[in-house]
Amino acid sequence: MAAQYSGMKKLKLLSSLIVICCLAANAQDTGTTTLPDTSITGNIPIISLSETELEMEDELESISGVLSAGTGNDTWSRTAAFNWGAVRFRPRGYYNNSTEIYINGANMNDLETGGTYWSAWGGLNDVFRYKSDVTQGLDASEYTFGGLNGSAFVNIGAHKQDKRGNGLRLSYANTNRNYSHRLMATWNPTLKNGWALSLSASRRWAEEGYIQGTFYDAYSYFVGVEKKYGNHTTGLTFFGAPNRRGKQGAAIQEMYDIAGTNYYNPYWGYQNGDKRNSRVAKTHQPVAILHHIWEPKEGTRLQLSGSFQSGRNGSSRLDWQGARDPRPDYYRYLPSYVNDPQEAQEVWDAMAADENLRQIDWEYMYNSNRFGTPETIMNANGVEGNNITGLRSKYIVSETRYDKNKADFNAIFSTTFNEKVSFNSGAYYRWQKTHNHNVVDDLLGGEYWLDVDNFVERDFPDQPELLNNDIRTPNKVLGEGDTYGYSYYSNINKTGAWAQTQISLNKFDFFLSGNASITNFWRTGNFQNGRFPDSSLGESEKQNFLNFGAKAGATYKINGRNYLYANGGYMTRPPSYREAYLSPRTRDELAPGLTSEKVMTTEGGFIHNSPNIKVRLTGYFTEIHDGINTMSFYHDSKQTFVNYTVNGIDRRHFGLEYGMEADIVGGFSANAALALGQYYYTSRPTAYISQDNSSESLTGAGGTVYQKNFYIPNSPQQAYSAGVKYSSPKFWFATLTFNVFNETYLDFNPDRRTAATVEPVEYGTEDWETTINQERLKSQYTLDLFFYKSFKLGDNKFASISLGMSNILNNREIITGGFEQLRFDDEGDPNRFPNKYYYAYGTNYFAGLTFRL
Repeated sequence: MAAQYSGMKKLKLLSSLIVICCLAANAQDTGTTTLPDTSITGNIPIISLSETELEMEDELESISGVLSAGTGNDTWSRTAAFNWGAVRFRPRGYYNNSTEIYINGANMNDLETGGTYWSAWGGLNDVFRYKSDVTQGLDASEYTFGGLNGSAFVNIGAHKQDKRGNGLRLSYANTNRNYSHRLMATWNPTLKNGWALSLSASRRWAEEGYIQGTFYDAYSYFVGVEKKYGNHTTGLTFFGAPNRRGKQGAAIQEMYDIAGTNYYNPYWGYQNGDKRNSRVAKTHQPVAILHHIWEPKEGTRLQLSGSFQSGRNGSSRLDWQGARDPRPDYYRYLPSYVNDPQEAQEVWDAMAADENLRQIDWEYMYNSNRFGTPETIMNANGVEGNNITGLRSKYIVSETRYDKNKADFNAIFSTTFNEKVSFNSGAYYRWQKTHNHNVVDDLLGGEYWLDVDNFVERDFPDQPELLNNDIRTPNKVLGEGDTYGYSYYSNINKTGAWAQTQISLNKFDFFLSGNASITNFWRTGNFQNGRFPDSSLGESEKQNFLNFGAKAGATYKINGRNYLYANGGYMTRPPSYREAYLSPRTRDELAPGLTSEKVMTTEGGFIHNSPNIKVRLTGYFTEIHDGINTMSFYHDSKQTFVNYTVNGIDRRHFGLEYGMEADIVGGFSANAALALGQYYYTSRPTAYISQDNSSESLTGAGGTVYQKNFYIPNSPQQAYSAGVKYSSPKFWFATLTFNVFNETYLDFNPDRRTAATVEPVEYGTEDWETTINQERLKSQYTLDLFFYKSFKLGDNKFASISLGMSNILNNREIITGGFEQLRFDDEGDPNRFPNKYYYAYGTNYFAGLTFRL
């Protein structure tokens, strides 16, 4: 608790300083000249993704970068998006299911996770670049009730694109980040009779990105057409972004040190002299949106929208049966596993000298498959007498797939009763069906793969009937492209409605908003698993959750430049589908204690907005109760693969946000931003452990998880920025920003905080402290530069160049996040499976050239 008290003292001290700054800013407000709006981002909530989602995305396609490269003047939002994004900063410590995203009225949040996957429109910067209707926190929106961290309503209709500039826009960019090159073209031709058309396409690629062994190969396309007739507007948009990317993996510090770089990547190895990545993401989930707007009179509007999204989303990995672990950083291959110091040093020296010993050995896997002894599978595929002889692959490349079909129907009604009172409401229906399955991607020189469970072969050697992943087709022999291991559909429906009233008086503004929804989900199994024949095939029981929310706010207008505001809300949220089932791969057994989350939140602040100085100060306090987390991993003390569920998770998020920008003199301006928060767990939840192959409840493990006062991981709790900007009358500007990050904590293994796990560890020793304590990462800093220049080439023809350089001091010691491994030594040695980390890039840049013709 000492950490919390220390943090509270810092918050009180800083709040006093900020109030003084605000008063000083107000007193100095005497200027009347405003700088040209040259900001490159709007007031859109910034979303950082979890570790898995981060691998699916590249940093340039974050919500802040893609949805808003236009006209915002909120210093805090811009800073959080562009300067703090490199360290995976999450505003207020919230996860990315806390913001609702809409495109042309269609909701883009994934129903299975609640998050938003920006890869669906990555590369379409021209289309999504301009400011949208955005709310932060609990602010009122005309289009939705909103999430805990607000909402973004993006209009990419063809008429909107037409207003942003007719003609042709061409651009090229070069960068040393995830990709190296980007080409983009957008055309908005001038049409008559109320018609508008917008076309855009882009190509992004790199043979190798900043991280060794990664690559990038992506395309994007957009078509929008719209027709205005009378007081009606009807439009259709269609966009997609097929992409293929090689991933980067987290690693333990030992491997970074052996490799001599903090950008070691264990996912690749040489095959015939070329680098091949074992973890390749392949995604293409295009979206079609049909919308209609009717405005029968001024101040009244009805918008109807329907959307459909479908496609593939997969990521490859290695799989193996009856063979040694092919991962180059497997703990038994490392110097730290060797007890003899001299032998350990020899292993270290060998791995440091030979890159091949640190990477995947593709040749070994091919040879193991090609030159093995042929095996005969009796009664293959469940057919009597169908005996197949051939080279059974010991190693394969598999692809884990999440192929989504999603439909959304949304109606939004707005009207103004008079100049003081307005009313907004809406209703929606959302449907999503995702096919979750594994596919044999590459047999690596073998002739077939047998669809059986490795752990069952070991755990139940006398029960061969349990071996098959689908007992309807025993001894299933598979080739490339076949589904294996598991196959099921996640089915989710959500229906809801909301309403809101806003009242604007001379000195006060008020709003009151409420919503209600019904969410139901269930699992449909396509395989009849041998371990769970009665709970794996067909439709499961449907789970139903009734949820509601209410929020209200008031703004006091001190004068035309100074405002005080306060908002508060209470809402409930259904549990995530992915957390609801113990092991949806194999069965429909639910996690115990499944219930909705309860959220209580309040925020308030001060805003000053004048021509030469702008200030925003916000304080917030949020309590979230009854969270749940479900995971699967190998449990050493139980010597089996387990399903591990933690329920009754409570969290607290509170802190301050401050942003300021002010003109100085002669085109110079200064800006500052900070986020000072405390995000931590406030409960001791309960763990439930079951054996993955039998659902047997495991005794002697689980119980109370002592994680109270542990910190929400993988985002700085404190971030500070100070910058200077020069805007030239000759149509160029430059900014220089210094950033400091503090109080980032690693994600922790809850099982290490149970009495049963720490029992073998001697109390008070260094191993005890390492086992119990949550790792706090070192404070870090970056210096960022941005430059922009525009040129007029002729009538309505322009060119521009831009250069963004991040971390120009080349700080390569920035750990952006990581995690404790879920596997833990059964004898209590915390160093057997050490923490894994991700490092931020060193100096990196993005340079662009654009023509508007």
